[in-house]
Amino acid sequence: MQYLLYKHALLHGLNASVAATVGGAPLASSTPFRVYWLCLNTSYVMEFFLQTLVKKGYMLQESMLLLQALLMGASSMVAGEVVWKFTSPVAAVVSLLLNLSRRGHELSNTAITFASAVALMEAEKRGWAAGWTAR
Repeated sequence: MQYLLYKHALLHGLNASVAATVGGAPLASSTPFRVYWLCLNTSYVMEFFLQTLVKKGYMLQESMLLLQALLMGASSMVAGEVVWKFTSPVAAVVSLLLNLSRRGHELSNTAITFASAVALMEAEKRGWAAGWTAR
């Protein structure tokens, strides 16, 4: 579940939403994104570091799993704010549906996700789809 959230809401959905925003969303300078990015990178580094400690016998696997669960929980809470503020729900859902129905077509799926985000932002500008893009 967390992988699906990451891939479709925080990777494809977020990238398509930000790229489709004319002038770009103030994503990189926002506090929620900076905290999310810090948690994400800490989780990646800690995963490999903790696995090494387990392999060398310096840590029990149960302890590693507990620490990883804490990192994943913290990262997920922060990611929720980034998704809420910067990701178009439609772009995330389009990405998920395309991934489930058209496996192995990453490039065209991502292009379709981006096109849907652009079309939705244009529709919202014209008043046709109020409230469907990122907040």
